[in-house]
Amino acid sequence: MIRAMRRFVSHLTGRNKYIFFLVLILICIAALSLGIYGQFFYKYSETDPFMIGINIGAKKTAEEYSILQSNFNELFDNTLRVNSNDIIVNKLSREKDIVYTFYNLVNEDETFYNVNAQIPLLNIDSQVAKKINNKIKEEYYNTANNIMRKTEGNTVYSVSYVAFINSDYVSIAIKSVLKEQGKSEKVAIKTYTYSMSKERLVTLEDLIELKKTTKEVVQVNINDEIKKVYNNAKIIANEYGTLYERDLNSDIYKVENSNVYFLTDDGYVYIVYPYGNESYTNEVDIVIF
Repeated sequence: MIRAMRRFVSHLTGRNKYIFFLVLILICIAALSLGIYGQFFYKYSETDPFMIGINIGAKKTAEEYSILQSNFNELFDNTLRVNSNDIIVNKLSREKDIVYTFYNLVNEDETFYNVNAQIPLLNIDSQVAKKINNKIKEEYYNTANNIMRKTEGNTVYSVSYVAFINSDYVSIAIKSVLKEQGKSEKVAIKTYTYSMSKERLVTLEDLIELKKTTKEVVQVNINDEIKKVYNNAKIIANEYGTLYERDLNSDIYKVENSNVYFLTDDGYVYIVYPYGNESYTNEVDIVIF
């Protein structure tokens, strides 16, 4: 190869030789610049080393995953986090982001209610996206408006969200907190992950395949995490006398039944078990891979 290159260069004369070396120098400069950018400035260099725009998350230690879990509530800051340079999609509103706060309901009655709800809209012109937006409106906008008509008791209701774009996927996670007089606090979380190119909802199995792992491996992760949380809850109950009882044998922990999940911009999949979706509790378990 080297000998052939030398032979090629030896046949270059005059202007052609100068052009060849100029192009070679420019290629070297471009490669060096790309390497420096990837090493020091590219946000996703650990999870997308080839900068192709698809992040599947770097391996983390158990302690690092624990930190992500403990910071879970901080994710819900009503923003969109994007990791994609080329997004081709038909928007409902061209000047708006793909996900943005469509309803901002802030109202208070000192006697009956306090509502603070930032409700997102998926700004994509497709039938599936419109169905998602209708579900979001029914779940959160209608609930907030019903609460603001209350004339008895006292209710506090808040809604916040976070959205991510990772290559072709858009994920929205919405958290609501409801505190009604005389009842325990209820924390509910709903999620939607949407493929822009295929115009369909993305399954957890799709994300498992994206992460280059298997359903069996993820199931082991779920079982281990829920068992750990269960044991920790037992310890806390012995100390303080309160316990949210988890059924380790429940089918809700099976991969195929886990329906609250999302993909972050930096390539991590969160599987969430918000028990407040079904009952009055603020307990939430999280599995990350």
